[in-house]
Amino acid sequence: MNTFQAANGHLMIELGDLSDADWKALERKLVNVWGFRRVGAVVAGLDQTIFPHFERPDLTLAAGWDIWLGHHLHSESAAGDEFLQRMCNELKF
Repeated sequence: MNTFQAANGHLMIELGDLSDADWKALERKLVNVWGFRRVGAVVAGLDQTIFPHFERPDLTLAAGWDIWLGHHLHSESAAGDEFLQRMCNELKF
C-alpha cells in the first residue's frame, strides 16, 4: 500500500496487489463501518476500471483499478486526505 499526491493535489492510495477478496472486504467496510454509499456506475476499459465513488456528506472518494496501480482510492478534498491517511494507518493488508 502506497500513498502519494495525485494530480488533483489530494491523497491517493495505491493498493497494489490487493486481492479481489480484500478489495471486496474494504468496500464493505467503507459502506458498513465508515458510512459511505456508492454513487455512479462501473466504467470498464481495456486496462482500467472506474468504480462507483464512495460518498458521504462530508467527503467523496474516487475508486478504480488499473494494470499499473491495482486498486486505488483518490481523495477529492482535505477531509478526504485526512480520512485516507487514518484508514491507511488502521488497515493491514
